[in-house]
Order: sequence, then C-alpha cells, then structure tokens
Amino acid sequence: MQTRLFPAAQLAILALLTASFAKSASIYNFNSFDGPGLNAGGTTVDGINNNGAIVGFSSNNAANPSLFTNFIRNPNGTLTTVNINNDPVAMANGINNANTIVGTSNNQAFAQTGSVFTTLPPANTTSINQVAFGINDHSVIVGQFTDGVTDTQPGFVYNGSAFQILDPLANASVVNAQSVNNEGEVVGFYSTDGVHQHGFLFNDVSDTYQLLADPNVANLQLTQFLGINDDGQAVGYYQTNDGSQHGFIYNINSNTYSFLDDPNAAKSGFSITQITGINDSGEIAGFYVDPTTGLQRGFDATAATPEPATLLLLPAGFIALLFLTRRTVAPRRRADILAS
Repeated sequence: MQTRLFPAAQLAILALLTASFAKSASIYNFNSFDGPGLNAGGTTVDGINNNGAIVGFSSNNAANPSLFTNFIRNPNGTLTTVNINNDPVAMANGINNANTIVGTSNNQAFAQTGSVFTTLPPANTTSINQVAFGINDHSVIVGQFTDGVTDTQPGFVYNGSAFQILDPLANASVVNAQSVNNEGEVVGFYSTDGVHQHGFLFNDVSDTYQLLADPNVANLQLTQFLGINDDGQAVGYYQTNDGSQHGFIYNINSNTYSFLDDPNAAKSGFSITQITGINDSGEIAGFYVDPTTGLQRGFDATAATPEPATLLLLPAGFIALLFLTRRTVAPRRRADILAS
C-alpha cells in the first residue's frame, strides 16, 4: 500500500512556497541622501558601480541652475565632490569600477579618472553637443550627440578608438544610449515623434538590436531604460500623461517588468521615482521627489534579507512535500508485484 499526494496538490504547495519566496526577494530597503554643496535645487543620481559607488550631482536651483556640484557617494556613505574641468555646469552621468566617470562639459563628452580629464573625439564630422551617459569596466562609453546637418540626436558606442552610431529604427529622431554592461549590452531609449519614447537593447558583440516592449500601464507616455547589469537586469522608469514617473526593474531574459517606487515618494497623485542604475549585486540607485519639499533626493536600495521564518518555509515545505509523496512500503502479495 502507498500514500500519494495528487499532482494538483503537489503543484499547489510548490506554487505557494515559490510565491512566498519570490515575494520576500522583491522587498527593498531604501536609503535617502542629499548631494553635497549648494543643493537647493535637489539631487540627481545617475549611476552605480559594482563596488556600490554612486555618481551624481547637486543643483543650486531647480528652475535655473548655475552650479552643479558633482559627487561620488562612496560605499560607506561618505560623499566625495568631483571637480570636472573647472566647469560649474558639468554633469557626471556614469561610473565604472575604476571610479572613472563620464558625462558632459562645455557641450563635449568626457571621461575623468581622478583629476585626469579627457574629452572624447567627435562621433562624426557633423557632431555637436556630445554627451556620455555610461561606461563599463572595459572603458567602453555610450552616449548621444546632435548631428548639425540632419538635426537628429543619434546614440553612440565608443570603444576608445572608433564610434558606432546607434539607430534602432531608421526613422528615430532621438536615440539615447544610457548604459553598457561588461557583456557589451547597451540599453537606452528612442523616439520617432519627439514625444513618445521606447526602450531598446543593443548587443555590441553581435551587432543586433532588440526593441523592448513598453509596460502595460494606463495613460503611458514614455519609457526610459537607464541602466543594465551583467545579469540581464535593466532599470529605468515610465511616465504617464500627468507627468508622474514610476521606477521599474526589467528582466531582459524573460522580458518582464517589476515596478518599484521609492517609499518616500508621493503615494497618490503626482509622483516621481527614477531608477537610474543597478549593479551585479542587484543594488539599485536613483532619485525621487519629496512630496513635502518638492525637491529631488537621491536613494540607494538593496534587496532585503527575508525573515528567518520565510527562509525556513521553503526547505521545510519541500521536506513536507517529500514526506507526503514518499512511498509507504507494506508487505506485498505476489499478485501485486506481477501486476506492477
């Protein structure tokens, strides 16, 4: 004689255990911070490296800024200000593991390691207003430029010696290449009408594009992909018609969205959260608008450690499942043996 659990019941238990574990893994601990210097205009966070260092800048005025204080937020939480070419409105947009930052200064894309400042060459002979957004650990840089002849804004990948111009659609007038991981995968967004924006993935190794589906949300106006790690996790935000912006984490492999706002952002009505970077540990960074002050504040967030009871639930559940499905052996008649 044997005791069995019907397959439907087995699946139900497995689904319950998996859902409980997945739910616990999706909880993040958020930490808010403000940038250094004159920050009456708020804090913008633009990226995070695999060491947990975050790059961004403070603004002295939200409406008409005349001074950006660029910074690196170190893994221990301290802030280091960065002087970029003595330019008061230079912007740091990306960072790699060597703490090389990239951005824009005097309408030129740059890379800076320590105090060594280097401008990128023009992407083509008609390039103007060039900006770098991201850099990986192989010093591959991605960004955007304005073409002075076509009046379009193509994206680019720069490997240190040559540019590749990015154009996921032939009729795209704006292409922003925002981030590149160490596998050569580039994420960004494009627009064909100057208003609505959509995500794309470019593989620098295979030289192929993938147009990323917009999230299925009501009143969607645009989607921006802003960061990607080496595990195929991308981050960004979507904007609705009222101007509200909501963060997301996107799985490149399964083409699925998870939506995540800073808990200190407005819970209803107009609300702003942008997730601008993610590292290989799954740590995310970005900024939100404080509904009380109306100012941008930076954040970093890490996946919360599940409660001990949750950690015990999964293995205990499998043990229970094995117990319920094990065979209970009893003395068998020869007829039973021959029939089995």
